Amino acid sequence: MRNLTGYLKRTLSKYSNILLLFTTVSLFSLVLSVFRLTTTSQVMAETTTSNFNTNVDFEHTITEKTIETEVIMEITSSSPRVISYYTAIIPIERLRVTCNKFKTGEELECTTFNRGSNTEVLINLNNGVVRPDSPLEVLIKYSIPREEEPSFNISSTIFNTTTRSIVIKYPKDMGEPLWSSDPIQNIKAVEDKYVVLIEQPQNPKLSIVFGEKLLYKFDINKVFSNTLKDDNQTFEIYLPSDTPTQTIIWEDVSPTPTSSLKDEDGNYIFKYIVKPKETVNCKISGYILKTENLETTEEVSSFLTQKTGYWSITNNTEFRRINTFLEKKGLTIPPTFDDVKSLEDAEKELFYKYIYQYVIERLNYNKEIPLGIESSSRIGAQTLTEAPNNASNIDYSDFYIALLRNYNVPSRLVVGYISNITGYTSDGFYHHWVEYLDTNQNRWVTADPFLEEYFDKNLYGSPFLDHITIIRRGKSAVAPKISFFQDTDFIVKAETTKDIQPQFSIDALFTIEDFSITKPYAKGLLKLKNEGNIALNNIVISKSNIENLTKYTDPIKNMQSDILLPNQENFLQFNIPHDKISFTNIFVETTLSNLDRYKTDETLGTEVEQEVPLHISIISKSLSILVFCVLLFLLYFLIKLKNKKTFKQVKKSFAKLFKKRKK
Repeated sequence: MRNLTGYLKRTLSKYSNILLLFTTVSLFSLVLSVFRLTTTSQVMAETTTSNFNTNVDFEHTITEKTIETEVIMEITSSSPRVISYYTAIIPIERLRVTCNKFKTGEELECTTFNRGSNTEVLINLNNGVVRPDSPLEVLIKYSIPREEEPSFNISSTIFNTTTRSIVIKYPKDMGEPLWSSDPIQNIKAVEDKYVVLIEQPQNPKLSIVFGEKLLYKFDINKVFSNTLKDDNQTFEIYLPSDTPTQTIIWEDVSPTPTSSLKDEDGNYIFKYIVKPKETVNCKISGYILKTENLETTEEVSSFLTQKTGYWSITNNTEFRRINTFLEKKGLTIPPTFDDVKSLEDAEKELFYKYIYQYVIERLNYNKEIPLGIESSSRIGAQTLTEAPNNASNIDYSDFYIALLRNYNVPSRLVVGYISNITGYTSDGFYHHWVEYLDTNQNRWVTADPFLEEYFDKNLYGSPFLDHITIIRRGKSAVAPKISFFQDTDFIVKAETTKDIQPQFSIDALFTIEDFSITKPYAKGLLKLKNEGNIALNNIVISKSNIENLTKYTDPIKNMQSDILLPNQENFLQFNIPHDKISFTNIFVETTLSNLDRYKTDETLGTEVEQEVPLHISIISKSLSILVFCVLLFLLYFLIKLKNKKTFKQVKKSFAKLFKKRKK
């Protein structure tokens, strides 16, 4: 029994030592694993701290069907560090990614995880060592499908990294970049490709447009129903108009409007007169060509600087605040300064820029506000000086216009549509922005401080190829109103498959009709027919041999406010006093144009013949015959009278002769 007890003790002691050894080894392994995990976690966490800096360089190659992307990710550290894993978060969903060491090409294990709109890439760096003089460089590759668009929105960022440069390679037949959301530092031709370099980009998603022009296809659908029983009803619709930055190419207008007009702000208005109990299905289609900003030759209306309603600020404290802001920027203006014209050109340039920046700094928007035009209350510029938070896009515009007009800068509100070419949203949206007249450039400049602040994207001086003007308000802050908001009312899409060119062709004829001596005026007609595909929106009569011909324009039939659409005919009528027509050949010199971009000069002439009415002709002929008869009678009478005197003289002579013989 004692021997058995001793045997059991020895056995238990032996296995206890083995168990202790196994436990010690297990604990050591566990501690080592925890240490390694902790070290790895610490290193991964430190990639976003001051101990690590991660920079990336993007190269995008545009092919016929895809965009191939290579990213060189460089990880640096101020002291030696070991990294086991690195998680790269790319803001593109469902990517297939490969990873390699940049210098050696050695393949690295990387695992992707789909996280909503992002792809997380877990890269096994195999305990790579990062030293101050030896960064760790990883090559990440992926591919996305290419869309058939003239514009591209290419994500060029990895979360928690700094993008140092973007290189874009693309076929030469795409043309040079028309516009880019970040400045292009260099572009060169390499074999059959163009290579574009952008350094230190500010925008996480690069927007770039290729080609010589940007063309949109638009379709408008509206239904006008007259529910009245006895009376006609007039419906109006405001259309995208020709501006210094866009040309409208009309494809189809069905039915033809009763009248098409241009208002004082340059907006296009189609009017339809609908009979009682009838409905008109209005379908209008065409193209919007974004063009280079024109210098303006128009006479600036005084209402563009009026400070009224939503565009008025009476709070003097606000202008003292502006003066302080400008002074901090390095532009000092007198406290009583109220006219930008008094500044030098260089000062004007700074003034325009700093007033824009002041709007962004002064106002704030609700972070949850959706893009688009909302039915929320509009508070006006004066109220914004007291409550600058939670401003909407129209509030930013009202405040901006009020400031510009306070300094006598012509400005106006634009209600329009922003396309999706810049990638703000998957689809376009309605929006408000501002246009002001830059007297240095003699151009109307587009500015959108709300959008810059909303997307934290530098937009000052941008050509805004995504901004499509529908209506402009300069005379009134509340009118005219946009005619459509529903998705099916106004459809816009970038056009890539067609090459549509503006064609400006006007057939003109000048005549003078009904030139009758019985009427006080002669009616002159300048007949016009639009044989092109863009509208005639301006008529200028520069010269005529009838002095001040435009003075005699018929006030009722006056095309000066009309626009002439393709395939339409119309005329400008003159009532010319007879005493002003001193020539048989009358001529006029005209300039027919669509703004100053498309125009034709015509010299037109006509022969003037006086038309005599039938009854006047009969009377005059009757008078002529009567006069002839009277003259004939007088002649006969005179002859007879003369003959009678001659007979008496002969008889008298014979009598005298007879007396002499008798004696």
